[in-house]
Amino acid sequence: MSTASRKRQSLLAMVSIGLTLVAFILFVLATFVSQVASYSTYIMFVGLAMLILSWGIYFLGGRTMKPAQNQKENVMTVIGCKNCDYREERQFASGDYVTKELGPCKKCSGSSYIRAIYEVETKKE
Repeated sequence: MSTASRKRQSLLAMVSIGLTLVAFILFVLATFVSQVASYSTYIMFVGLAMLILSWGIYFLGGRTMKPAQNQKENVMTVIGCKNCDYREERQFASGDYVTKELGPCKKCSGSSYIRAIYEVETKKE
């Protein structure tokens, strides 16, 4: 997922939360404040509309508009040794996880393990 779509989803989530809070405040206002009792039905409808809008923004607006391009993920696995300074990087393989024991070290025959897993960002042109 790109940084722009993450920012967009974060913004939409914040707007959704804000609308939900305003709707909640309107519901409390319509229920407990006697000065607006004659308008309580209208206030409730406005609050309900804001809640529906909030849900719509959250569920529908958070989705990306176009399907993701078929990008090949470039995920790397870093292998290290517990006894020496051996370090190796290879493509991620299914079943890899951090701290997974892999067997003897190629350099000193100590215990090698998966030290880290990370994704290499690919640039779009």
